[in-house]
Amino acid sequence: MTDIEKAELTLGNLENIRKHLIQEQAELANERGRVALGAHTGDKKSRSRLDEINVAAAKFASEFTSIEAAIIEANKNLDAAQAAEAQAADRTKAERIAALNAKLKEELDDADDALADAISSVLSARALLMEMHALGVTSPTDQMFRINSVAVIKTVIQLLPQPWINDFEFARLSPLQKKNFKDLANAWGMTIENQIVARLPKEEAA
Repeated sequence: MTDIEKAELTLGNLENIRKHLIQEQAELANERGRVALGAHTGDKKSRSRLDEINVAAAKFASEFTSIEAAIIEANKNLDAAQAAEAQAADRTKAERIAALNAKLKEELDDADDALADAISSVLSARALLMEMHALGVTSPTDQMFRINSVAVIKTVIQLLPQPWINDFEFARLSPLQKKNFKDLANAWGMTIENQIVARLPKEEAA
């Protein structure tokens, strides 16, 4: 049984006791109305019963006050249990986000390196072809190499989701518009780390 379930059970039991006390008080009030007239007009039996009812009513007032105080405390305990569970859930989420954030940075770093390596390899291959042309090789031509290389790159690009493929219809980027995955990973990593800190209790985030 969780702390919240225990707190809810305790609160439910106290509320049942309060409900029972209210019912008893209503029954005493009804009976007091029935015996009060006789008690105040000389009927000894009614007087005795009225005295018992008055004692019970006084006891009820004290007991009801105690139950109300207990219910207030039980509600505080339930709130505390719910807050603790919410903090634990946030802590678990924060830990998972931290792990995912580290993996995200790793994947984007790898993507950055892989793209740079791929372009470098294509250009190196072209340089080798140009050297062979100088030595007399005539095929494949530079144009054939370019056309087929672009076709291969487009084939790989088509593995991306369709909306991303559409975005490849773009004008050349200016130097200020150019980006790389490593810079993005570092910037996004800081933003995500700030969100992790916001989920943790202040004493853990310090």
